[in-house]
Amino acid sequence: MTLDILICSIDKGIVRLSDVLLPQRDDVRYVVSYQYTDERYLELVPLCLEERTDVVLYKTAGSGLSANRNLAVEHATSDLIMFADDDTRIHPEAIDDVKRVFADHPDLDVAFFTASTYTGRPLKEYPPEAFDLHEIPKMYSISTIEMVARRQSIQGKIRFDERFGLGTKFLTCGEEEIWLEDALRAKLRMRYFPLKTVETSTMLKKSMIYVDAGVQRSRGAFTYYVSGGRAWWRCFRFALKSATEGKCHFWPMMRHLCEGIRYMQRTS
Repeated sequence: MTLDILICSIDKGIVRLSDVLLPQRDDVRYVVSYQYTDERYLELVPLCLEERTDVVLYKTAGSGLSANRNLAVEHATSDLIMFADDDTRIHPEAIDDVKRVFADHPDLDVAFFTASTYTGRPLKEYPPEAFDLHEIPKMYSISTIEMVARRQSIQGKIRFDERFGLGTKFLTCGEEEIWLEDALRAKLRMRYFPLKTVETSTMLKKSMIYVDAGVQRSRGAFTYYVSGGRAWWRCFRFALKSATEGKCHFWPMMRHLCEGIRYMQRTS
């Protein structure tokens, strides 16, 4: 069983790639999708990416993490694909753990694992026991760097919605939730495992729901994607509850939620 580790980077982030790569092994390949907003950043590409035979590098002008991930998925060729960023550090035992999970579960399409900070602190409050996913989890949120999928289960079938995610100016997060909703609609077999695979320095953007307009717009847009016209009422209740608990002011939150809904109506 082979594994492609898909690494997305943009501009100056490319200098960190040498820290992401593990010692070379025959069953692992790295697909690096590198976005640049100015050609001067191309001079920063580490020499090791050109020298290692297990690394393939794709350069593309532009920005947008969802578009970057889609490009990486398009170029994957191995049995399994694992997502990473340029600030991700892959746990030394992760490769064998991931392969064992998929070997033990031959019908599994997507597996979700856990991540920590560089100091070993869990990135979020993860469930202690494994479970199958039949709906979007309510006890915690899933991040892309925690995902591993069978390539043939998703390649050409499920894409990250490029209206969402880092690098966009309006809907600055939520691409994982949209992807997961699409995977559920496609009836993919998915399961969570309490095994650590990666470390990261990234702060979770969605944790800024009460202070960041882009996160609030993304919440409204995702609610509309899932609920259609019922999104107006659900967003109203969320804004009212948040304001009542003293976490935000009602009208700014409600305005941004509605902006996300209207954006989805215009672009759907």
